[in-house]
Amino acid sequence: MHCGKSSIVIALFILSIYSDRSCFAQDDDPSDKGCGNAADIVFVLDESGSIWGPHFTQQLEFVEHVIDSFDVRPGKIHIGVLTFGTKVRTIFHLGHHKTEDGLKAAIKGIKQERGETYTHEALRRTRTEMFAPDYIRPGIPHIAIVITDGESNFPDQTAEEADLAHLDGIQIFAVGVGQQINKAELRSIASSEDLVFEVDNYAALDGLRERLAWKACQVTTLPPPTTTTQPPPPQMIQGCTESRQMDHIWSIPDLAGVKENNLALSLIGDVTAEMKISPIHVQVGLTPRICQNGPAIRLKDYDTQEGFLEALERRQYNPDANTHAHIQYIRNQGLAEGSGGRTDTAKFGVIIVDGKHGKNRERALSEARKAKDAGIRLIVLGVGSGVEVSELNSIASSPSDVLTVGSYEELSTLKSDIISRLCHGLKPNALKQRHIYIKRYFNAYED
Repeated sequence: MHCGKSSIVIALFILSIYSDRSCFAQDDDPSDKGCGNAADIVFVLDESGSIWGPHFTQQLEFVEHVIDSFDVRPGKIHIGVLTFGTKVRTIFHLGHHKTEDGLKAAIKGIKQERGETYTHEALRRTRTEMFAPDYIRPGIPHIAIVITDGESNFPDQTAEEADLAHLDGIQIFAVGVGQQINKAELRSIASSEDLVFEVDNYAALDGLRERLAWKACQVTTLPPPTTTTQPPPPQMIQGCTESRQMDHIWSIPDLAGVKENNLALSLIGDVTAEMKISPIHVQVGLTPRICQNGPAIRLKDYDTQEGFLEALERRQYNPDANTHAHIQYIRNQGLAEGSGGRTDTAKFGVIIVDGKHGKNRERALSEARKAKDAGIRLIVLGVGSGVEVSELNSIASSPSDVLTVGSYEELSTLKSDIISRLCHGLKPNALKQRHIYIKRYFNAYED
């Protein structure tokens, strides 16, 4: 599927939130967990001697907190855990613990045995045992989350074992903790660069929880080819450099600071750099700032203290996000023919919002409904912790049209996801996964 003349408008709401409730399952028995998609997930935990005991405990607590984002039960999320130092220990296999309480108790009870850093052996055990046919479920994502504080004892073997796991269709997340990590090795372990995470210390691990959970929820595993005759390769990722027609408008929050504003502008530049901008291809716009300031209070307006204080009360700054005003502008003005909008092309809106909607919630939802009724597809991007994902899902055209990051500094990581929506209409990370699949696909035949 590609950008056509289907009169679709995607509004990207870059909202200041990151939440583990961003990914929703399409299920007849919905859980209150953010990610209810079925998946087999194995945590591969470093317990080597370089990790201080209290830090190892923090690592276990981090795993428990990540699990809070998942719907752990038969038929949904199955969790396995192994640890590695010099020895590799299988703590429990996928699906062994059927309830979240039992799972957390088992994790809390893990005792550190220390030793060297035999990451290569941990990856081998993960591939050959943890994801063996006896334990995995076919047709769902198989994910390994590796957490380590330093370079492995055998980097070359570690990279080789990671490649074998990648070829088996295992999506590997690499989480590096501390100052001794080998960034090149982390990249070799992970299935793609966007699955590499780094923090300065174990105390900072919990800051990754929601972002890691969101990424895990997005993963779609494509199985390796099984036929002996090489079929045509899957479609490669492309920007909008072909003869694709699209009108799209971005919006930046009125109250974004100078730094945040510049980061948002940088993202817009990075995304549009992948597009062919011209009157017959892609057209791009940006909404104006829509101020919330009240009128002035003149010297002669009030002659009593009571009246003046009432005016001050009315003039208090309204912290609610004014998403509704930006949507209204996109629908009524930004994409109108008078502004250069074309009636026979795909249309998108890009809106950055960084606060809760509060008393503006109903106005935002009303404007979103009007935009969607007019053929506008709304995609919401969340940044930070200042808004509610339930609001984002209500505004967006679908839950899969909600993207989130933890801060404005992380906006650049959304570039591929945004392009995939603007140019291909794919689900989150679909194009990235195609990249990964294509690489494995041809490597398999070269072998």
